Amino acid sequence: MPLQTASTHINRISLSGVSIDGASINGVSIPMLLDWWQHRKRSANRRSNLHRPLLKGDEHYLRSYYRLMEVYSVVKSGGVKAQIEAVKAFSKRELALLDQQLAQIAGDAALNDLEKQQARKKINQELVELEAANNWRLQALTAIDPAEEALVKKHLPAIESTLMSVQCA
Repeated sequence: MPLQTASTHINRISLSGVSIDGASINGVSIPMLLDWWQHRKRSANRRSNLHRPLLKGDEHYLRSYYRLMEVYSVVKSGGVKAQIEAVKAFSKRELALLDQQLAQIAGDAALNDLEKQQARKKINQELVELEAANNWRLQALTAIDPAEEALVKKHLPAIESTLMSVQCA
């Protein structure tokens, strides 16, 4: 079996993607969404149950709120571009480590062919998992529309104020 490096296993990370559930915060009034969330949290605190059934029409607000928090977390951690670079840097570091492990396996005279094959199989599984995780993260990042990122940046003080003021019991 020819030596396969981690770098050749993961040829390229796809940068195309669509929001997982199709939710978007474009066209949503962020102040209204934050008011809705505060009201929902206060209601939950009084009843000690955030998991009560949603009222008719609340599904849209909840999906939009989840999307807002998804975009907010990316904005707070440097933005889409910085997070994509972080994923690529992480992938590069991990691939280098896996390449090193594959080279060690290939050069280990103490291992027989079956043991080398089993060790390579484990590394290949790690490669598959790394690729899947990186693709999932990149898909989520590239699904963030620049307008969504800009909208969250614009409303960042209001979002943070809401997050700090609403306490869950």
